[in-house]
Amino acid sequence: AIRDLLSLDVQAAHDGDPAAKHIDEVMLCYPCIRALTTHRFAHAMVQVGVPLLPRIMQEHTHSDTGIDIHPAAAIGESFFIDHGTGVVIGETAIIGNYCKVYQGVTLGARSFEKDEQGAIKRGTKRHPTLGNHVTVYAAATILGGDTRIGNHCVVAGGVFLSKSVPDGHIVCGPRPDIRLIANPDRPDLS
Repeated sequence: AIRDLLSLDVQAAHDGDPAAKHIDEVMLCYPCIRALTTHRFAHAMVQVGVPLLPRIMQEHTHSDTGIDIHPAAAIGESFFIDHGTGVVIGETAIIGNYCKVYQGVTLGARSFEKDEQGAIKRGTKRHPTLGNHVTVYAAATILGGDTRIGNHCVVAGGVFLSKSVPDGHIVCGPRPDIRLIANPDRPDLS
């Protein structure tokens, strides 16, 4: 079952990246495949109650790839992380099928519930859910356990999102005001 999921991840990377020349390149060179290989095995261990080892595996891969996926995060089939550096996927995140995220994406917690003594409550849903066929572009941050990004949505780069989005939408942030200022240290270009 893990091999089947990884085959779909490799195919998703090949199909989703025009720079990929062939499947072997994707399997041998793409950091997302290494991170997802570790995740798929670590997640299976979490599901059967293996303690600590899944976290050790994932943290080792995180240090090598720059992709930080908690082993308890639920990731559907055909997942692709393009480039990957700086991606963070939290413990209670749920990612549907045929999703794609780019570098610098965070699927994180918005806040932590506390008990009567002020200690953090564990075991609560803290991270967002992505539906099927969701694309999240570079440096987007999606926070909160009650945040759901619907099926067939696109989240533009740099967006900060902490509320749900219904199916079939594109989420864009405000357009920056771009200014061009002449560089006083440039050589004479005439």
